Amino acid sequence: MEAFEAKASGKRDLDAWCHVFGEGQAELSGGVVDPGVLAEQLRVEAGGRARRWLARRAGSICGVAELRTQQHDPAAGFLRLFVTPSARRRGVGSRLLARVAADAGVERIQATVLAGPPGEPFVGGWRVVLRLELHEQRLDQDTLRRCHELAMAAHPDHRLVFWQGAAPADRVAPFGRVMGHVLDAPGAELQMASRAWDTAAVRAWEAGMGGRHLLVGAVVPSPSDEVVGATVTTVASWEARVAEQHDTAVLPGHRGGGLARWMKARQTLRLHELFPRVESVTVTVNQQNAPMLAVNRAVGYRLVRERLLVETSTHRLRT
Repeated sequence: MEAFEAKASGKRDLDAWCHVFGEGQAELSGGVVDPGVLAEQLRVEAGGRARRWLARRAGSICGVAELRTQQHDPAAGFLRLFVTPSARRRGVGSRLLARVAADAGVERIQATVLAGPPGEPFVGGWRVVLRLELHEQRLDQDTLRRCHELAMAAHPDHRLVFWQGAAPADRVAPFGRVMGHVLDAPGAELQMASRAWDTAAVRAWEAGMGGRHLLVGAVVPSPSDEVVGATVTTVASWEARVAEQHDTAVLPGHRGGGLARWMKARQTLRLHELFPRVESVTVTVNQQNAPMLAVNRAVGYRLVRERLLVETSTHRLRT
């Protein structure tokens, strides 16, 4: 067990660390992490919130860990810890976790694990903060037909607009106001920090996509240019088979009229048009977020697996 410094490591170790991390994150979230892109990000990453470790077995990296201080709670760190399948049930994960706890410098550690074995038993005794559902939308003919039908719904007082990458100058501020309402979702404050969404913040968020293609769909009331709803999808590359759905929000005064369903259906069709190689989209939703669960079902998402956001004290892990 040893600390891992990406900038000081050799290419072989960096590539191996990123490969194990990417495979573990894909198993946990259903998304795709390109090890090469991740390695490049770590090479140029500014120092700050993240610390990393690795475990070796017979000279090869078989376990990795990353701890990031939570912006909304500096006393807590968010842990991602992955062990290769061949090294599991050999104490590697437990020893790596003990090393993280000893070095952490925070009072509490949070992590996301798959419900059931092997993830849930590994964190036995940790407090369950949230129960989450991982959903997948297969872009097959049935789903596309369903989305086309929903996209044809009449909303005469609204129109849909889309953009890739950076928002047009006249959309930045209203888009930011909608993004500020992502925290309205149940349990969102336990997963992300409250933050400003002014023009500078939106531009910084766009610049932090790490090479991913950003696709945004937005609802705009006619005839104004005000954005009242938005949904965000990212695609790792033009060759990617899996896309990731991120935040979807509608301003409070515009909820309950089917705008989110309409917007997400059209976003699916737009995604398929722009990235025809994408076969599926994944998203994580809090089990308590009944409105978004209903929207997801309407546009063809299905439950793939359940995840738990768990937390424990570093003191407990050290004793």
